[in-house]
Amino acid sequence: MPQRYFIDPIDFEIKTISGNDAHHISKVMRMHINDEIIVCSNQECYRCHITDITKDVLFEIDEKLVKKEAFHATLIQGLPKGSKIDTVVKYATIFGVSNIIFVEMNRSISKEKNTDNKLKRLESIAKEAAELAHRFDVPKIEFIKRLKDINYQPFSYVLVADENEKTTHLNHVINHQNIKEHIAIIIGPEGGITDEERNFFKDQKAHFISLGDNILPTEIASLYALSYLSIKNIE
Repeated sequence: MPQRYFIDPIDFEIKTISGNDAHHISKVMRMHINDEIIVCSNQECYRCHITDITKDVLFEIDEKLVKKEAFHATLIQGLPKGSKIDTVVKYATIFGVSNIIFVEMNRSISKEKNTDNKLKRLESIAKEAAELAHRFDVPKIEFIKRLKDINYQPFSYVLVADENEKTTHLNHVINHQNIKEHIAIIIGPEGGITDEERNFFKDQKAHFISLGDNILPTEIASLYALSYLSIKNIE
């Protein structure tokens, strides 16, 4: 399978790959003129061949790839501590998330600070993960200060993973008939969600769901839900 690269629309217009991606093509992959690559921009991907390699890499389009219809899920993740945030972005991207929102919750140990620097690093992680997973797009990542600052109106379903919920599971709410709806998945930080937050989510008409009998670490809990959505999307 050809190597995949996501580039800006401006670079796509002039059929040029520059910066780290150009270095990766010429110095790491040691590609040559006429080698095949996949170039993605604006949620579309194209099979291309290299026409020139200098500081930048030039390419020509051979064919547009067919995009399969994907589910639309936004992960609202209680801000985790340390490098767990990198794990969330990498694997949620691989498992098909559309958007990732990090938000401070009552039990968040980490606090929202230096978000500009974090965002650049996380966007790079998401881009690499999207290339690895052969996605057509890279999820949007943002930091929001408070739960009440998030707009819940676009979501058809708001799913809250709650360790106190024992009877309602994902398959009781989401099935092959509503898998194409816009879904929000809410995962608490280390320590889970509080009663105050439960009451807030009830006001948003959220569905409280169990992720099984075992308590999952916050950095991988979303993968349970995303893997379920992936399976339902192809049924």
